[in-house]
Amino acid sequence: MVYILTFIIFIILLSLLIIVHEFGHMYAAIKRGVQVDVFAIGFGKTIYSFKRKNIEYKINILPFGGYVSLLGEDNEDHGVPGSLSVASPISKIIITGAGVVMNFILGIVFLFIFLVIVNFKFYYSNIIPNFKFAFGETQNSIIFSPVLSDKGSSLSKDGLKGMYLLYNINGKKLNSFSAVQKYIDSNKGRNIDVEYYKINSINLFGMNLSGLKSNEFFVRNKYPSNSGPLGVSLSEFSYLNFNTVKSKILSVITFPYDILELTFSGMGYLVHQAVVTHNSSYVTSEVAGPVGIYLYTNLIFRVDGVTGIIFIFGIISLSLAIMNLLPIPPLDGFFILLAVLEKFRIKLTHKLYYYLSIFGITFFIILMVLVTINDLFNFHLI
Repeated sequence: MVYILTFIIFIILLSLLIIVHEFGHMYAAIKRGVQVDVFAIGFGKTIYSFKRKNIEYKINILPFGGYVSLLGEDNEDHGVPGSLSVASPISKIIITGAGVVMNFILGIVFLFIFLVIVNFKFYYSNIIPNFKFAFGETQNSIIFSPVLSDKGSSLSKDGLKGMYLLYNINGKKLNSFSAVQKYIDSNKGRNIDVEYYKINSINLFGMNLSGLKSNEFFVRNKYPSNSGPLGVSLSEFSYLNFNTVKSKILSVITFPYDILELTFSGMGYLVHQAVVTHNSSYVTSEVAGPVGIYLYTNLIFRVDGVTGIIFIFGIISLSLAIMNLLPIPPLDGFFILLAVLEKFRIKLTHKLYYYLSIFGITFFIILMVLVTINDLFNFHLI
């Protein structure tokens, strides 16, 4: 039942992202005098349609997004008044870029709704060590998990499994990734006394912890390449609180910006870690396609409910807006680039345009196949 409910929510929100994007194209086209032929919700066979102001509105049987059809977008109506093919380069840039703008707006709205629901305070896993939001008070905690494949570590010998919240090491309270890592490295060859809480559950609203425990662990000088001196993986778990009126008001803009910076900087950080460690799992474990996004949505729904899904789709909407600006066919960025070139009276030949389009479409088909296979492996479906 949960999977069905998640699937319905997933389809509604994914369709909303696409429909809002296409509505941006349609609205801008109308304002710039370009004729809109069709605005459709879904794909496949039409189950309901009506016409208003020369625009045919359709509801199709497959509820996966939608599309807008403009007169002359395929250059078949070249020279016809109201056709996209005769629109000015500025109009083409505005029409093409409007979809991206709408995804930005939707992402900002989603994230602000999220902040209102959580009363402008929540917990999150910090992908980038020591990352700080521009506004809001941030408090960091360190979570550690034993590397299960490392059978020679003290933690493994003591039978520790799962996630733990670090309280202190040798009486010192360390609340940043770099501080803990540095302290562990400085104590190689020694025993350290670690106090910690067992984490029973963790979500946007906090952690459920068991009683404080203490153990003495040995910090090794020699250890497996996939582990570390202590045999643990470390991560930061932060509490963000917009505790002033000013920070709450400014969060409408600053929070989406920080989220984008955290998202794309996090991707860069994971790529860097993969290169440094020669371990591609840093990237492959975090990359997701439609299948992975649905399965993550199901997981988030179980842990954080609808609130978590709103947060994730806010991030997805902003990320799609950024990715759609890439100058690769068939993304909007490519057509914006063509319009910019046209403004400077530079136009691609039909042959070059054809080959670039084939390359772009082929690239995205291959990419979609690869990320789908990656999703199936990550979630142990194959």
